[in-house]
Order: sequence, then structure tokens, then C-alpha cells
Amino acid sequence: MRQYIFASHAHFATGIKESTELLSGARDNVHDLSMFVDGRADVAEEAAKLLATFDPADDVIVCTDLFGGSVNNEFTKIVQTRPNTYLVANMNLPLLIQLLFSDQEAPADQVIREILAADDTRVKFVNDLLTDADDEEEF
Repeated sequence: MRQYIFASHAHFATGIKESTELLSGARDNVHDLSMFVDGRADVAEEAAKLLATFDPADDVIVCTDLFGGSVNNEFTKIVQTRPNTYLVANMNLPLLIQLLFSDQEAPADQVIREILAADDTRVKFVNDLLTDADDEEEF
């Protein structure tokens, strides 16, 4: 089975999980880990407790809020020791929706690479898109 962990500083992980549920429905294999709030101060401890609930053979895709942040750094250590664990930083809603609707039988690392390479998961500066559209209309 494939498990997903959305992990962040403050309540971002909980909020973005709620957003994915609005769009894709609630799923038993999607978990949020909001750190440094509600008594959660030790990322390593909280991550270990959550990971202990999974089958060791499960693929685990962890998406964190900020590359190089404390939450991401703790999961970087876990990825180095737990097999079948994949870490993606700088999560956003399009990324998460695509992950949840991806082929669950395909290799996790392949799915992640394809989604990250897709244009629709990237951040966009809409002003430039509007300018580009205006330029095209002139021709």
C-alpha cells in the first residue's frame, strides 16, 4: 500500500489535507503532521509514532512545506534509513492532487518525477501568463 504524509510547520499540513479531501474525498492512507503546534514539538518523535502504524513494506511519500526547514530536515534523515520512503519538499495542492490520483501500482519514484516535471504542478506568475496571452492575441 502507498501511504502519504503531509508535514509542515504550524497547521499548513492539516489545512492542505482538508483541501485534498474536498477535491478527492477522505482517504485512510493520507496523514497530516502539523508541527510546533498543539503540543507537537519533536518532529522525529511524531514521525516515528506515525511511521510505526504503517506496514514496513508500504511505500511512504512524505511531502513537506519547506525545503531545508526543520520538518524537511528530520524527514531527510528518515528517508536515508527507511526503505521505500520518498521525500518531496515545497508541497502545493496541485502536486498533492496529482499524487493522490496517480497510478498506485507504478513505482513511487517514477510517479513523483513525472508529476514534478509536469507544467501544471509548478508555481506560476499569472501576470506574465496574461501578458503572454495578450501578446499572442496581437498576432
